[in-house]
Amino acid sequence: YEVFASERRVRFLEMEYAVPREHGLEAFSRVRSLIDTLDRPISFPIEFRILGGDDVPLSTAEGRDTCFIAVHVFRGTPFEQYFRGVEAIMDDYAGRPHWGKLHFQTAATLVRRYPQWDRFQEARDRLDPTRRFTNDHLATVLGR
Repeated sequence: YEVFASERRVRFLEMEYAVPREHGLEAFSRVRSLIDTLDRPISFPIEFRILGGDDVPLSTAEGRDTCFIAVHVFRGTPFEQYFRGVEAIMDDYAGRPHWGKLHFQTAATLVRRYPQWDRFQEARDRLDPTRRFTNDHLATVLGR
């Protein structure tokens, strides 16, 4: 095997959402339209990729073929207007945020997006009943 790794010299912030594949192009088009309304230009491309569905409880592709849409800004650039606008679009399609990238969701909003949320919480209760492996961020996105 070969691993192709590259150094990231450009620092940026990223938000990525997964939407049902059948809504991918429409959601992408709406993000492009949003960019035209922003206070400042966006100088990063929008990433768009497709993935088949799976059965992992908190996977962004759980139960559905999925389209991923990722947006970026240079680090140090105001991002909230853009990212909140993108998130509002993704909300219209039951979008699921990438767990390792920026988003503004909480457990209260995420629970409705994951059909196996309760199954995950049962495993979490069994494996970490005292929440030793929970921090403030995880408490926000997964609940206490």
